[in-house]
Amino acid sequence: MRKLSMGRDVDYLFSRERLHSVLYGLAQRTGSFVDAVPKDQFLAATDDVLLEHLLPRLLVTPLDLHEDRIEMEEHEALIDVHDFGHVLKAKGVVVNVAVPFSGDHDYWYLAPNTTFSVPPRGYIEPAPDGYSGVLHIVKEHAHNAPIERLKPEIENELRLIRTLLAYQRAQMDKHNESVPGQVKAAIQARRKRLEIHKSIPAILGIPLKRKVGVPNFEPLQIQRKLIRPLPTVSQAAATPEPGIEEETYQHILAVIRHEGRTFEATPKTYAVHDEEELRDILLAHLNGHYEGSATGEAFRKAGKTDIRIEDKNRAAFVAECKIWRGGKEFTESIDQLLGYLTWRDCKDALVIFNKHNAKFSDVLTNISELLKSHPKFIRELAPANNGEWKTQFSSKEDESRLVTLTVFVFNIFSQQK
Repeated sequence: MRKLSMGRDVDYLFSRERLHSVLYGLAQRTGSFVDAVPKDQFLAATDDVLLEHLLPRLLVTPLDLHEDRIEMEEHEALIDVHDFGHVLKAKGVVVNVAVPFSGDHDYWYLAPNTTFSVPPRGYIEPAPDGYSGVLHIVKEHAHNAPIERLKPEIENELRLIRTLLAYQRAQMDKHNESVPGQVKAAIQARRKRLEIHKSIPAILGIPLKRKVGVPNFEPLQIQRKLIRPLPTVSQAAATPEPGIEEETYQHILAVIRHEGRTFEATPKTYAVHDEEELRDILLAHLNGHYEGSATGEAFRKAGKTDIRIEDKNRAAFVAECKIWRGGKEFTESIDQLLGYLTWRDCKDALVIFNKHNAKFSDVLTNISELLKSHPKFIRELAPANNGEWKTQFSSKEDESRLVTLTVFVFNIFSQQK
């Protein structure tokens, strides 16, 4: 067990500021975020590119407690005991219950619309990344008091915290649902303003002065919002399991996403290839970004359609490429991915190519339903968007092992004459 921090002052949680005020203020700044994009970059980018660039700045990520990694420690101490208006010191025990969390630690102090008259207490130990950390619930217990009271007190505190987090999440979900529409409206409003500005030189007939030495602008660089990993709990006798960081996983997905959209732009070029050939094209591009320690290639072939990063014959990342041939084969592909001997933080990708269906929307609808109806499905980690689902499943090998699975569907259907 790692050493927990003790002796910190506890504070009331969910009590400093109203969450509604923070979300309202963020929504009011939508126009400012859109206007902050340099004019040349704004005009060069499509609405979809601008939306993808701006959303991470305006979406909020609810806090998640990871109670499967809860820890506790206790020590003897002199504690305060109230006796008829007097505060006395008595021998007792201090219990510190530590629960890791993910999400912005500042939200621990924001009150949702529905609260309790006496909010729960604790203190937050944020991780250096600011997007994860540990919640500490500290309880003092006198030696002469019934020990049976301690467990219900801690459970009640956790129950209040779970309830308030659920209230927060409901407000944040409502905010996040409204953000894309607000951003699109602000983008259109700025485009209309710039159209008016654009007409001014023509009306006046005077050429605009160009700044000397200003370089040509770069295309808009898109940085996706990342979910930071939780701090690792070190175990003296445990051997750490290899894995890939969330930032690396996101970049791998970005490479796959880019290549898939390239396929979609020229479907006739790629529709002639089978699964294995499409896999090899993706593999070549992935190995153009990453270098392995032994062969020079981080990603390796496995079977006809698999791409893997392996260590000691176990997979830390697996991608499988499939042609869409219906729900049965799609479900079998998920089962195959979940059946690998995975590490505890294995991250997978399932890349589906639609070659044979003219009605692509039917494929997307089927995949969404098949994912949620799978017996090992746990939850969606992000809202589905543009033929892409980021999900969490439990491993077939071990229910306690969670597998992050991102599903891509690329349309390379080409009507042959």
